[in-house]
Amino acid sequence: MKRAAKYRTNNWEDLCLISNFLLIYKILIIHILTQIKIYLNNSFPCSFIFAPEMSSTTNLTKTTGNALSYESYLHLIDELLAAGKTTGNDQNPSHLEKAPLNRQRMKRLDKVGLLSDELINAIQRIQIPISFLVITEGWCGDSAQNLPYIHKIAEAGKEKIKEFYFLRDENPELMDQFLTNGARAIPKLIAIHQETGEVLFTWGPRPKQIQEWHYQMRQENTLSKEELGVELHQLYTKNKGEYLQNDFLYAFNSLSL
Repeated sequence: MKRAAKYRTNNWEDLCLISNFLLIYKILIIHILTQIKIYLNNSFPCSFIFAPEMSSTTNLTKTTGNALSYESYLHLIDELLAAGKTTGNDQNPSHLEKAPLNRQRMKRLDKVGLLSDELINAIQRIQIPISFLVITEGWCGDSAQNLPYIHKIAEAGKEKIKEFYFLRDENPELMDQFLTNGARAIPKLIAIHQETGEVLFTWGPRPKQIQEWHYQMRQENTLSKEELGVELHQLYTKNKGEYLQNDFLYAFNSLSL
């Protein structure tokens, strides 16, 4: 009897030890995964978030009150360029120098940019009404490379997608709700449900793969800021909107699930 009792006691102690070990192991795994997530979020300014976890809602009527159409946004840029200016509060020489070139980039992409058949099919499967709230500025090179494709996406889904463009410096309340790692990085697209105001996903300031490349190049620190800018725009030119379309293809397919 004593041996049996001792055996049962040892078994119970062993089970307790195993249980404690598994609990510690589970806590450790959760901690490691959390740290990895934090590292990735801090390391790569997130270009794309499929965001059912975002509980914030946006008053669509109030938000779009001072929005621009794509055409109005381009017209505003052209008017300011004719006066030797650009959009935004900061009329510094760098912005003024880049603005005309970026406008030319938009003109070119408006003409030659194409959407893939796969993306067009995904757009046509959208069942919910979506609004694109796009935060931008006329001097921004990343905006120039991406907005023409965003406009083409909205046009391809115009029965379900509406697009609204906002100047960052004139809309700080909107911008500050959707910072990228604490920065007012643009362009920033917020896709919301037209009826409920639910945030469906956000995108920006660059396609995910280009954002990761840009981060890696900055970490290597082998190029000057100007050289990095040149290589960035060369990558955009070679890519022809493919990475951006991959991001939106994933988003629309996720919404259709």
